[in-house]
Amino acid sequence: MVHTLSKPRPEPICGMDTWMPAPARIVDIREENFNTRTYTTEFVDEGIAGMYRFAPGQFNMLYVPGVGEAAFSVSSDPVEPRRVEHTIRRVGSVTRTLWQIEQGEVIGLRGAFGRGWPMEEMRGRHVVIVAGGIGIAPLRPVVYSLLREPGCCKRLVLLYGCRTPEDRVYADELEAWEESDALEVLVTVDNATGDWAGPVGVVTDLLKRIKFAAEETIVLVCGPKVLNRVAAWSFLQLHVPPNQVFVNLERNMNCGFARCGHCQYGGHFVCSDGPVFRFSDIANIFAKEDI
Repeated sequence: MVHTLSKPRPEPICGMDTWMPAPARIVDIREENFNTRTYTTEFVDEGIAGMYRFAPGQFNMLYVPGVGEAAFSVSSDPVEPRRVEHTIRRVGSVTRTLWQIEQGEVIGLRGAFGRGWPMEEMRGRHVVIVAGGIGIAPLRPVVYSLLREPGCCKRLVLLYGCRTPEDRVYADELEAWEESDALEVLVTVDNATGDWAGPVGVVTDLLKRIKFAAEETIVLVCGPKVLNRVAAWSFLQLHVPPNQVFVNLERNMNCGFARCGHCQYGGHFVCSDGPVFRFSDIANIFAKEDI
């Protein structure tokens, strides 16, 4: 059974046709690390800018003229939908071309698509966020939203892992969040460099450093496939109920609304039934490589 959220996901906002990207101007480009940037865009059309909304965990399709489209999670604050951010790693033809585009140029954007994180279910619960590498991008809007409402959850913990200290995404924000009384932040790296004095090891090693009430805990996981699996199973072994563990899945999404079939995952389509899934809904296929 596909999980449903307490509120329906926003309808895609793309002008007159959801297949047609809306022009969006790049107004800022921020270097996160050697191969990752955060692009801030604003819709050219004021009417579309006023209509666009997204929920934490949703994604947009970005179109680079003459190259093609690719799906990217929205990484900005949901209460500021006029400035839409995507944190992007350079890995393919679309992202390589994005690296050549300068601030002020126009790309295409359509969205927001998919089902996001279960924001309402987090109220009154302990929330543990586990992110690896660029997997923190779709979780950043969750942190923004929960920090805006102090006391909405009993406890908020962020466990973040990356290869080296230089590979951290949102390094300045992570340091600021560490100073917050409302958020516990633990960061680990695979290889310590420079003057790094923090934990070294995989992100799931950080579970040894925290204690939580399993029955009252909501878990959000996003990272490479192996991290998603190890983290989800680790929390299940710690007796967190399967329906309280949520995983963000990456897939080759081409259309955004379950028409092309590229992102089929068993009986689900990641672009419309996900990208966030309740573990209990995908437990029978989660470990299979060729799904």
